[in-house]
Amino acid sequence: MVLLGVVLLCFVTIPTQADPDLWGHLRFGLDMLASHSIPSSDPYSYTAAGAPWTNHEWLAELLYALAWKLARAAGLVVLKVSLAVLTGALCYRHLLCRGVSSDRAAVVLLTFIALLPPFQMLRPLLFTIPAFAATLIAVSSAEYGSRTALWILPPLYAVWANLHGGFVAGLCVLGMWGVLRIASDRRRLWATAVPLAVTLGATCLTPYGWHLLAFLIKTASVPRPEIIEWEPLGITTPYGIMYAVVLGISVTGLALSRVERSWRLVVLFGVCALLPFAALRHGPLFMIAAVVLAGPHIADLFKRMGETSRSSRRTPFEESRKPFEESREPLEESRKPRAVPGWAPALPIFCVAVLVAATARRPITISIGEQFPVNAVKFLAASGFEGNLIHRFNWGEYLIWYLGPRVKVMVDGRRETVYPQDIYQQYLNFQSGVNDWDRLLRDHPADVALLERNSVSANLLRLEDNWTLVYQDDVAIILARRRTAALELLAKTTANPSAGPFLFP
Repeated sequence: MVLLGVVLLCFVTIPTQADPDLWGHLRFGLDMLASHSIPSSDPYSYTAAGAPWTNHEWLAELLYALAWKLARAAGLVVLKVSLAVLTGALCYRHLLCRGVSSDRAAVVLLTFIALLPPFQMLRPLLFTIPAFAATLIAVSSAEYGSRTALWILPPLYAVWANLHGGFVAGLCVLGMWGVLRIASDRRRLWATAVPLAVTLGATCLTPYGWHLLAFLIKTASVPRPEIIEWEPLGITTPYGIMYAVVLGISVTGLALSRVERSWRLVVLFGVCALLPFAALRHGPLFMIAAVVLAGPHIADLFKRMGETSRSSRRTPFEESRKPFEESREPLEESRKPRAVPGWAPALPIFCVAVLVAATARRPITISIGEQFPVNAVKFLAASGFEGNLIHRFNWGEYLIWYLGPRVKVMVDGRRETVYPQDIYQQYLNFQSGVNDWDRLLRDHPADVALLERNSVSANLLRLEDNWTLVYQDDVAIILARRRTAALELLAKTTANPSAGPFLFP
């Protein structure tokens, strides 16, 4: 059953949609491989040319580049699937060590269905999911008596801090648990405070030192109403309904379980349950908390339900054996935690074999949504245009991959890591056509615009006398300023659109 679950996890996480930032992450990683250094300033934009660049996801991008060099799109997908399998393996091992049978652990891991939406795309956030699981597992192990579990955290956080800014969420959980543990048991002061302090110090082992943590805390407080995943969880949405189901099962398990409870872990679970209401992107962290913190109790709930079902079907002979079976129950419950099966180390090899078999039958690809200006970018590339380009935010890193650095972008998904807040606000005004909507164009002139067809900004620009349309398709339009060399260049280019399917890159 476990191997079947691994196979299913591999196959359901293979289909991959390109995230708008994937092109940028891969480009930046390849740049680092070529230069053997982490860039400190931005070479790709004209609104923040030469500005300091806090690339806190540099290690994730480097891994993307290595995977791409190894096997192109298939390498990226294998990296993503490996993160999903690693998360599942960590949680499965934790449940076994907490005394849950292998079959019930596999049932509890069905909660991972709620983790499939994040794994549809490849992004640095995915590195946070297994790291957050390892954090909760270490805390749970320490809570139930392990003296060494917390010392796993310093090396973990030293790596995590270079992969993705989600390590801040892990630090918050650790800090809250540490305060609760020390306040309720002063004897654990040094055993708790020392490894947590070393863990905090390990997050400074980045190219930006302690400034990175201060930077991420500051940027985490910036509102992002225009980005869906930073909006609060909507309980009536499909993901909200899934959240409610997982929460209901978890709370029921915690309430009715016969397994020993730690009130501190229950508090942590409650905090994790509230995270999605701060931002939808925190939903996977709650799902991990449901498996790690509530999983043993959910498994016990399933066990009790099975016992109730069997007792309702007992024959008179079986009823006569009931006292004997009940006398054995305390002995069974007092068994030591189950060891990890001997075949567990072979799981990674098995997963690779599954992926190789899948690739042999059908090449692994990454699909591109129809919202990207594929043909318009081909038109720009064919024209040989070089200079500043006005464009939609979500297309920024797609343009960096195909046209940069000879074509400079206006804004892209790096947001606060590169662009000053006033630049981004001016872009939002331009995109929405509000306030002083064309200030960004006045302060940072550009001769060509690539915009979403029928968008507010495109319609406003078309109304300007000094702009003229040079290209359009079902997705995008290209406009150029009149009486410029860029217009003459684009006017000589012939459009040659091609039909899909569109695949990464």
